Amino acid sequence: MYRPGNQSIWKGRQDPGSTRDVWHQVVQTADLNAQIPDGFCFLGFCSDVGVKRNLGRAGAVDGPDAIRKAMVNLAIHFDENTKLTDVGDVVVSGDQLENAQKELARYTTSMIKNDTFSILMGGGHEISYAHGKGVLDTFPNEKVGMINFDPHFDLRAYPQGAHSGSWARQLFDEYENFHYLPIGINEAVNIASMFEFMRKKNQSFISMEELLGESEEDLLARIDYFIDQMDKVCVTLDLDVFSAGVAPGVSAANPYGALPHHIKPLIKKILQSGKVVSFDVAEMSPEYDDGRTAKLAASFVYDVVNRKTNP
Repeated sequence: MYRPGNQSIWKGRQDPGSTRDVWHQVVQTADLNAQIPDGFCFLGFCSDVGVKRNLGRAGAVDGPDAIRKAMVNLAIHFDENTKLTDVGDVVVSGDQLENAQKELARYTTSMIKNDTFSILMGGGHEISYAHGKGVLDTFPNEKVGMINFDPHFDLRAYPQGAHSGSWARQLFDEYENFHYLPIGINEAVNIASMFEFMRKKNQSFISMEELLGESEEDLLARIDYFIDQMDKVCVTLDLDVFSAGVAPGVSAANPYGALPHHIKPLIKKILQSGKVVSFDVAEMSPEYDDGRTAKLAASFVYDVVNRKTNP
Protein backbone atom coordinates (compact mmCIF):
# COMPACT_ATOMS: atom_id res chain seq x y z
CA MET A 1 0.00 0.00 0.00
CA TYR A 2 1.30 3.43 -0.95
CA ARG A 3 0.72 6.63 1.02
CA PRO A 4 1.94 10.05 -0.20
CA GLY A 5 4.35 12.30 1.65
CA ASN A 6 3.26 14.00 4.88
CA GLN A 7 4.33 17.63 5.20
CA SER A 8 3.62 17.69 8.96
CA ILE A 9 6.81 15.70 9.65
CA TRP A 10 8.96 18.42 8.15
CA LYS A 11 9.03 20.85 11.06
CA GLY A 12 12.02 21.80 13.15
CA ARG A 13 14.34 24.47 14.46
CA GLN A 14 14.20 27.82 12.70
CA ASP A 15 16.19 30.94 13.49
CA PRO A 16 14.44 34.33 13.32
CA GLY A 17 14.34 35.58 9.74
CA SER A 18 15.57 32.24 8.40
CA THR A 19 13.90 30.98 5.22
CA ARG A 20 16.40 28.57 3.66
CA ASP A 21 18.94 27.30 6.16
CA VAL A 22 17.79 23.79 7.04
CA TRP A 23 16.15 20.93 5.19
CA HIS A 24 12.66 21.18 6.64
CA GLN A 25 12.38 24.63 5.06
CA VAL A 26 12.82 23.27 1.54
CA VAL A 27 11.56 19.68 1.54
CA GLN A 28 8.28 19.39 -0.32
CA THR A 29 5.89 16.45 -0.32
CA ALA A 30 4.26 14.74 -3.28
CA ASP A 31 2.14 11.85 -4.47
CA LEU A 32 4.03 9.59 -6.88
CA ASN A 33 0.74 8.54 -8.45
CA ALA A 34 0.12 12.12 -9.55
CA GLN A 35 3.60 13.18 -10.69
CA ILE A 36 7.24 12.07 -10.36
CA PRO A 37 9.20 15.04 -8.94
CA ASP A 38 12.64 16.07 -10.17
CA GLY A 39 15.76 16.09 -8.03
CA PHE A 40 15.93 13.80 -5.00
CA CYS A 41 12.99 11.76 -3.75
CA PHE A 42 12.77 10.17 -0.31
CA LEU A 43 10.60 7.04 -0.34
CA GLY A 44 10.13 4.91 2.77
CA PHE A 45 9.51 1.19 2.98
CA CYS A 46 7.61 0.46 6.19
CA SER A 47 8.36 -3.19 6.75
CA ASP A 48 9.83 -5.58 9.24
CA VAL A 49 7.95 -8.59 7.91
CA GLY A 50 11.17 -9.80 6.31
CA VAL A 51 13.03 -9.33 9.58
CA LYS A 52 10.42 -11.42 11.42
CA ARG A 53 10.59 -14.14 8.77
CA ASN A 54 14.37 -14.09 9.20
CA LEU A 55 13.89 -14.53 12.97
CA GLY A 56 15.28 -11.08 13.72
CA ARG A 57 13.97 -8.57 16.23
CA ALA A 58 11.02 -6.53 15.02
CA GLY A 59 10.81 -2.73 15.02
CA ALA A 60 12.14 -1.60 11.64
CA VAL A 61 8.62 -0.93 10.34
CA ASP A 62 8.90 2.55 11.92
CA GLY A 63 12.36 3.23 10.50
CA PRO A 64 11.51 5.66 7.69
CA ASP A 65 9.89 8.28 9.91
CA ALA A 66 12.72 8.01 12.44
CA ILE A 67 15.20 8.86 9.67
CA ARG A 68 12.99 11.70 8.42
CA LYS A 69 12.84 13.27 11.89
CA ALA A 70 16.63 13.13 12.07
CA MET A 71 16.84 14.91 8.70
CA VAL A 72 14.64 17.94 9.42
CA ASN A 73 17.40 20.16 10.86
CA LEU A 74 20.20 19.21 8.47
CA ALA A 75 21.95 22.29 7.12
CA ILE A 76 21.53 23.33 3.49
CA HIS A 77 24.74 23.43 1.44
CA PHE A 78 23.29 23.15 -2.05
CA ASP A 79 21.89 25.73 -4.45
CA GLU A 80 18.26 26.64 -5.04
CA ASN A 81 18.04 24.37 -8.09
CA THR A 82 18.33 21.27 -5.91
CA LYS A 83 14.92 19.84 -5.09
CA LEU A 84 14.18 17.52 -2.16
CA THR A 85 10.81 15.79 -2.11
CA ASP A 86 9.35 13.38 0.40
CA VAL A 87 7.13 11.10 -1.67
CA GLY A 88 5.85 9.05 1.25
CA ASP A 89 5.95 5.34 1.95
CA VAL A 90 5.16 1.91 0.66
CA VAL A 91 3.63 0.09 3.62
CA VAL A 92 3.39 -3.68 3.93
CA SER A 93 -0.21 -4.69 4.56
CA GLY A 94 -0.39 -7.66 6.91
CA ASP A 95 2.01 -10.33 5.66
CA GLN A 96 1.92 -9.15 2.02
CA LEU A 97 5.65 -8.45 1.75
CA GLU A 98 6.08 -9.68 -1.81
CA ASN A 99 3.30 -7.44 -3.12
CA ALA A 100 4.81 -4.41 -1.37
CA GLN A 101 8.26 -5.21 -2.78
CA LYS A 102 6.85 -5.27 -6.31
CA GLU A 103 5.12 -1.95 -5.66
CA LEU A 104 8.32 -0.34 -4.37
CA ALA A 105 10.22 -1.70 -7.36
CA ARG A 106 7.71 -0.11 -9.76
CA TYR A 107 8.04 3.27 -8.08
CA THR A 108 11.83 2.98 -8.12
CA THR A 109 11.76 2.26 -11.85
CA SER A 110 9.46 5.24 -12.45
CA MET A 111 11.77 7.59 -10.57
CA ILE A 112 14.89 6.40 -12.37
CA LYS A 113 13.20 6.77 -15.76
CA ASN A 114 12.34 10.33 -14.76
CA ASP A 115 16.05 10.98 -13.95
CA THR A 116 15.04 11.38 -10.31
CA PHE A 117 17.56 10.16 -7.75
CA SER A 118 15.68 7.89 -5.36
CA ILE A 119 16.76 7.58 -1.73
CA LEU A 120 14.88 4.64 -0.23
CA MET A 121 14.59 4.35 3.54
CA GLY A 122 13.79 1.21 5.53
CA GLY A 123 12.65 -0.75 7.19
CA GLY A 124 14.17 -4.21 7.03
CA HIS A 125 16.79 -5.13 4.46
CA GLU A 126 14.06 -6.74 2.37
CA ILE A 127 13.89 -3.19 0.94
CA SER A 128 16.94 -4.03 -1.18
CA TYR A 129 15.23 -6.75 -3.19
CA ALA A 130 12.66 -4.15 -4.28
CA HIS A 131 15.40 -1.56 -4.81
CA GLY A 132 17.53 -3.88 -6.91
CA LYS A 133 14.55 -5.16 -8.87
CA GLY A 134 13.54 -1.59 -9.71
CA VAL A 135 17.01 -0.80 -11.05
CA LEU A 136 17.41 -4.09 -12.92
CA ASP A 137 13.99 -3.72 -14.53
CA THR A 138 14.99 -0.25 -15.70
CA PHE A 139 18.24 -1.44 -17.31
CA PRO A 140 17.58 -5.02 -18.51
CA ASN A 141 20.36 -4.96 -21.10
CA GLU A 142 23.07 -3.39 -18.95
CA LYS A 143 25.40 -4.69 -16.26
CA VAL A 144 23.98 -3.56 -12.93
CA GLY A 145 26.13 -3.69 -9.81
CA MET A 146 24.82 -3.44 -6.27
CA ILE A 147 27.26 -2.42 -3.54
CA ASN A 148 26.13 -3.56 -0.11
CA PHE A 149 27.68 -2.28 3.12
CA ASP A 150 26.73 -5.13 5.43
CA PRO A 151 28.31 -7.85 7.61
CA HIS A 152 25.89 -10.37 6.00
CA PHE A 153 25.85 -11.68 2.43
CA ASP A 154 22.02 -11.88 2.50
CA LEU A 155 22.16 -14.97 0.32
CA ARG A 156 19.95 -17.21 2.43
CA ALA A 157 17.41 -19.55 0.85
CA TYR A 158 13.76 -18.52 0.92
CA PRO A 159 11.53 -21.63 0.64
CA GLN A 160 8.85 -20.02 2.84
CA GLY A 161 8.99 -16.62 1.10
CA ALA A 162 11.22 -13.57 0.85
CA HIS A 163 12.91 -12.20 3.97
CA SER A 164 15.54 -9.70 5.03
CA GLY A 165 18.36 -12.21 4.56
CA SER A 166 17.41 -13.47 1.11
CA TRP A 167 17.23 -10.40 -1.11
CA ALA A 168 20.62 -10.78 -2.87
CA ARG A 169 19.96 -14.49 -3.52
CA GLN A 170 16.60 -13.58 -5.06
CA LEU A 171 18.21 -11.05 -7.39
CA PHE A 172 20.82 -13.60 -8.51
CA ASP A 173 18.04 -16.12 -9.12
CA GLU A 174 15.98 -13.73 -11.23
CA TYR A 175 18.48 -11.57 -13.14
CA GLU A 176 21.49 -12.62 -15.19
CA ASN A 177 22.79 -9.04 -15.29
CA PHE A 178 22.96 -8.67 -11.50
CA HIS A 179 26.45 -8.20 -10.00
CA TYR A 180 27.26 -7.87 -6.34
CA LEU A 181 29.93 -6.36 -4.10
CA PRO A 182 29.28 -6.79 -0.36
CA ILE A 183 31.57 -4.75 1.90
CA GLY A 184 32.07 -5.56 5.58
CA ILE A 185 31.41 -9.31 5.51
CA ASN A 186 31.87 -11.03 8.87
CA GLU A 187 32.86 -14.68 8.48
CA ALA A 188 31.29 -15.59 11.82
CA VAL A 189 27.75 -14.73 10.72
CA ASN A 190 27.79 -16.23 7.20
CA ILE A 191 27.70 -19.99 6.63
CA ALA A 192 30.27 -21.66 4.36
CA SER A 193 27.80 -22.28 1.52
CA MET A 194 27.40 -18.51 1.03
CA PHE A 195 31.13 -18.09 0.41
CA GLU A 196 30.90 -21.00 -2.05
CA PHE A 197 27.91 -19.35 -3.74
CA MET A 198 29.94 -16.17 -4.26
CA ARG A 199 32.82 -18.18 -5.71
CA LYS A 200 30.53 -20.00 -8.14
CA LYS A 201 29.03 -16.68 -9.24
CA ASN A 202 32.54 -15.23 -9.66
CA GLN A 203 31.71 -12.38 -7.29
CA SER A 204 34.14 -10.69 -4.92
CA PHE A 205 33.63 -9.20 -1.47
CA ILE A 206 35.47 -7.14 1.12
CA SER A 207 35.57 -8.61 4.62
CA MET A 208 35.11 -6.67 7.84
CA GLU A 209 38.79 -7.28 8.65
CA GLU A 210 39.77 -5.77 5.31
CA LEU A 211 37.36 -2.86 5.71
CA LEU A 212 38.86 -2.01 9.10
CA GLY A 213 42.48 -2.88 8.34
CA GLU A 214 43.30 -2.12 4.71
CA SER A 215 44.30 1.33 3.55
CA GLU A 216 41.63 3.57 2.08
CA GLU A 217 43.61 3.63 -1.16
CA ASP A 218 43.57 -0.16 -1.47
CA LEU A 219 39.87 -0.39 -0.64
CA LEU A 220 38.99 2.26 -3.20
CA ALA A 221 41.04 0.47 -5.84
CA ARG A 222 39.02 -2.71 -5.28
CA ILE A 223 35.74 -0.82 -5.38
CA ASP A 224 36.80 1.07 -8.51
CA TYR A 225 37.62 -2.23 -10.22
CA PHE A 226 34.06 -3.42 -9.58
CA ILE A 227 32.44 -0.15 -10.67
CA ASP A 228 34.53 0.02 -13.85
CA GLN A 229 32.95 -3.24 -15.02
CA MET A 230 29.39 -1.98 -14.44
CA ASP A 231 27.09 0.18 -16.54
CA LYS A 232 24.89 1.21 -13.60
CA VAL A 233 25.38 1.01 -9.84
CA CYS A 234 23.06 1.16 -6.85
CA VAL A 235 24.08 1.24 -3.20
CA THR A 236 22.54 -0.19 -0.05
CA LEU A 237 23.73 0.73 3.43
CA ASP A 238 22.67 -1.75 6.09
CA LEU A 239 23.07 0.08 9.38
CA ASP A 240 24.17 -3.11 11.13
CA VAL A 241 27.49 -2.81 9.32
CA PHE A 242 28.32 -0.32 12.08
CA SER A 243 29.43 -1.17 15.58
CA ALA A 244 26.56 -1.32 18.06
CA GLY A 245 28.29 1.49 19.93
CA VAL A 246 27.35 3.96 17.19
CA ALA A 247 24.30 2.13 15.77
CA PRO A 248 22.30 0.37 18.50
CA GLY A 249 18.95 0.83 16.74
CA VAL A 250 19.17 -1.96 14.19
CA SER A 251 17.51 -5.32 13.65
CA ALA A 252 20.74 -7.21 14.44
CA ALA A 253 23.17 -5.32 16.68
CA ASN A 254 26.80 -5.74 15.61
CA PRO A 255 29.49 -6.28 18.27
CA TYR A 256 32.24 -6.14 15.64
CA GLY A 257 31.47 -3.43 13.16
CA ALA A 258 32.71 -0.37 11.35
CA LEU A 259 32.70 3.27 12.38
CA PRO A 260 31.39 6.07 10.15
CA HIS A 261 34.86 7.19 9.10
CA HIS A 262 35.53 3.76 7.60
CA ILE A 263 32.58 4.04 5.22
CA LYS A 264 31.92 7.71 4.45
CA PRO A 265 34.94 8.18 2.13
CA LEU A 266 34.08 4.98 0.27
CA ILE A 267 30.53 6.10 -0.44
CA LYS A 268 31.82 9.51 -1.47
CA LYS A 269 34.10 7.91 -4.06
CA ILE A 270 31.36 5.55 -5.27
CA LEU A 271 29.06 8.52 -5.89
CA GLN A 272 31.80 10.31 -7.82
CA SER A 273 31.79 7.49 -10.37
CA GLY A 274 28.72 8.99 -12.03
CA LYS A 275 27.15 5.53 -12.34
CA VAL A 276 25.07 5.50 -9.15
CA VAL A 277 21.34 5.76 -9.90
CA SER A 278 19.84 5.14 -6.46
CA PHE A 279 20.60 4.55 -2.77
CA ASP A 280 18.93 2.85 0.15
CA VAL A 281 19.52 2.74 3.89
CA ALA A 282 18.15 -0.30 5.72
CA GLU A 283 17.52 -1.90 9.11
CA MET A 284 16.68 1.30 11.01
CA SER A 285 14.83 0.01 14.09
CA PRO A 286 13.82 2.94 16.33
CA GLU A 287 12.49 0.68 19.09
CA TYR A 288 16.12 -0.04 20.05
CA ASP A 289 17.52 3.41 19.33
CA ASP A 290 18.33 6.42 21.49
CA GLY A 291 18.59 8.71 18.48
CA ARG A 292 22.15 7.82 17.50
CA THR A 293 21.28 5.39 14.73
CA ALA A 294 18.66 7.64 13.13
CA LYS A 295 21.11 10.55 13.13
CA LEU A 296 23.78 8.32 11.62
CA ALA A 297 21.39 7.23 8.86
CA ALA A 298 20.42 10.86 8.23
CA SER A 299 24.09 11.83 7.97
CA PHE A 300 24.55 9.38 5.10
CA VAL A 301 21.45 10.65 3.31
CA TYR A 302 22.92 14.14 3.77
CA ASP A 303 26.22 12.99 2.24
CA VAL A 304 24.47 11.41 -0.74
CA VAL A 305 22.55 14.60 -1.52
CA ASN A 306 25.59 16.82 -1.14
CA ARG A 307 27.99 14.56 -3.05
CA LYS A 308 25.54 14.21 -5.91
CA THR A 309 25.03 17.99 -6.10
CA ASN A 310 28.67 18.90 -5.41
CA PRO A 311 30.74 15.99 -6.81
